[in-house]
Amino acid sequence: MIAVGLKAFFGGVLVVAFSALSDVIQPKAFAGVFSAAPSVALASLGVTSLVSGPEKAQVASTGMIAGAVGMIAYCVAATFLVRRFGAVAGSVLAWVAWAIPALVLYWVWLS
Repeated sequence: MIAVGLKAFFGGVLVVAFSALSDVIQPKAFAGVFSAAPSVALASLGVTSLVSGPEKAQVASTGMIAGAVGMIAYCVAATFLVRRFGAVAGSVLAWVAWAIPALVLYWVWLS
């Protein structure tokens, strides 16, 4: 329970820090990207490393990398699929484009 509290606290602190950073950079469209994912990931990895050890943090970071590669595939696929099939169908189909590379990389690195 303490680990969850620490992750929430440090995640909040880093969200504020990245949000302040995003106010300075241009274009403002990147503000959400810099305030959410990096701060939560860093807080989670930091607390995981302290509570469970660096081995668990390494496994978590590997999963984060696989998910990030999948997210890039999702964004590229969604760009085309949403135009062709509409928002709901295109998003669902793009999810497959996320799942395949993310699961393959996760399986290759962690098995």
